[in-house]
Amino acid sequence: MRIHLFPFRTQKLSSHTPTILGWQRPGKIGSRRDPKEPLDRVALFFYAKIFYNELVKPIVRGESMSRTENVELAVLCLLTDGNKILLQNRVKQDWHGYALPGGHVEPGESFVDAVKREMKEETGLDVLSPKLVGVKQFPITNGRYVVLLFKADSFQGSLVSSEEGKMEWIDRDQLTMIGTVDDFAELLTVMESAELSEFQYIVEGDCWTVSLK
Repeated sequence: MRIHLFPFRTQKLSSHTPTILGWQRPGKIGSRRDPKEPLDRVALFFYAKIFYNELVKPIVRGESMSRTENVELAVLCLLTDGNKILLQNRVKQDWHGYALPGGHVEPGESFVDAVKREMKEETGLDVLSPKLVGVKQFPITNGRYVVLLFKADSFQGSLVSSEEGKMEWIDRDQLTMIGTVDDFAELLTVMESAELSEFQYIVEGDCWTVSLK
């Protein structure tokens, strides 16, 4: 039988709560223990076991007692103009090829403000009313990397490029003829599907598998 730290929350242990809490000696039900009377070895054993199982063991096993986790946030935006999509021909080798523009979310920043800021910095355009259409995620050391996926078809301003790469309007019919980043087609599917909303990399060893949901 597992003894919980707060046994009064467990119906099965309710009848034994006075004993476990030290109000009574084990085996003597019906009389309140004298506060001045020292706890016997059995009662001390109960306390030690509760402390170890609920506090020490999870720490030794590396189990977190918190529901929070380390998360790195970013945004991407699918900006369309008729049958054309705005893509960035990235120059960095870590993610080389044509990709959707975007970037990191600053601490405390609104997600919508983040995608507007990143689009302004990388494209020179003011994106109007971007809509959240999905999420992309993959594991990182001690946490996960989460990319919020936005879509928009209204904008103002003149197109410019940045040090990240040249911005180009690409016709949809030409997407298979250019060198897009890995799994770009699957990401586009999630962002334009009414049934899908998540792009996830499942990592097993050196194998990264795409899961769409």
